[in-house]
Amino acid sequence: MNKTLPRRSQTYDASDRKTFHSALCHLLQTEFPSTFGPAVTKLFADRVQELYERFHLPRERLKVGQALWAAVAVDDPPARDKRIEHTRLVPIVLDLVTPRDIDDAIATGVRTETRDRKILRLFQQAYDQGAVLSYPDVSLLLHLQTSTISRTVLAHERQTNTTIPRRGTIHDMGRSVTHKAIICYKRLVELKPTSQVAAETYHSPEEVEYYVQCLRRVKLCHDSGLSPPDTAQATGHSLSLVNEYVTLIQQLGLPVNSTDLTPRTTDTVPQTIADTEHP
Repeated sequence: MNKTLPRRSQTYDASDRKTFHSALCHLLQTEFPSTFGPAVTKLFADRVQELYERFHLPRERLKVGQALWAAVAVDDPPARDKRIEHTRLVPIVLDLVTPRDIDDAIATGVRTETRDRKILRLFQQAYDQGAVLSYPDVSLLLHLQTSTISRTVLAHERQTNTTIPRRGTIHDMGRSVTHKAIICYKRLVELKPTSQVAAETYHSPEEVEYYVQCLRRVKLCHDSGLSPPDTAQATGHSLSLVNEYVTLIQQLGLPVNSTDLTPRTTDTVPQTIADTEHP
């Protein structure tokens, strides 16, 4: 005759609940007894545990040569006095070393190309995972100066007339005019439709039209003989931004005193004015 086995809930239930989740619930109920009721405590603990697990991937999910990094979410742009503690972060996995990197390291005379390709790869991989890296991020990951990373990115963008998705351009930070130049070049010189320019530059169609309309307003004031300070007052833009657009208008070769923005010359993409971003 078979003996009746004790139910698992009776014998091992307490052991089953000796978890991080239970410890967190106890912390909330003891440290904040008047704030968290049982239902809210469980919900809060669930969310914290979910966040913890996202930022602590098991080793089997990482391949050799990969690294886990926390980056700013692509859809959480900065704001005045907004610190990183108030910004949504996304855990991402980056390829620091790939089989091709190893092959290139064995070969001779290709180390610079390997470094440049790795820099561009990290920015793109972060964007593909819903995040954006800054120059300081890549500087720490690759032990390179931010100036080296900036030169590499800008050189690639000038040579290919493309935009590398990084926080300075995606979130319009610092004094970077690179994305503005490329967007206006593609829209006004190459005459590509807004939707195509948006896809090629990692911006929304609304953002593309915003930059183009900013250029149009600055050009209208400039053609009317307004000084940069007067143009800044009339458009509501900063003086530095107005000067950037004036330089960009000259680089694009746009006709003077004309609503037709078809450029006189369309040989090359304009040189960037600056490319600096805050951490």
